[in-house]
Amino acid sequence: MSSSVFRKVTLLLSKWPLDLSKKGRDIGEHIRQKVATSFPQGETSKVDVQEWTNFVEHLGNIANNKSLTNHPRVLKSSATGLSVEECKEIVSTDFLSYVRGQANPNKVN
Repeated sequence: MSSSVFRKVTLLLSKWPLDLSKKGRDIGEHIRQKVATSFPQGETSKVDVQEWTNFVEHLGNIANNKSLTNHPRVLKSSATGLSVEECKEIVSTDFLSYVRGQANPNKVN
């Protein structure tokens, strides 16, 4: 039974891209680490099948934009007034490192 869950998980991971701009903080990276530790023997690993079935279903909804499809956004603006690209830049690891460096200018890198 866990072999079918493992196949569903690996299929989900193929739909879930890694965001290299968020190294160490990316949800795709975190999910892959969780799968690797939970399925150390691959599809022969002993796991809680119901828990992983629910996990795959919920992450699948996110990966397939189920909420966005059911509730499309009318406006393209955000609370910050920034574009999608600008928001992506702000949450990148490089930008956060830059901000931390500016907040503590005496820190030696």
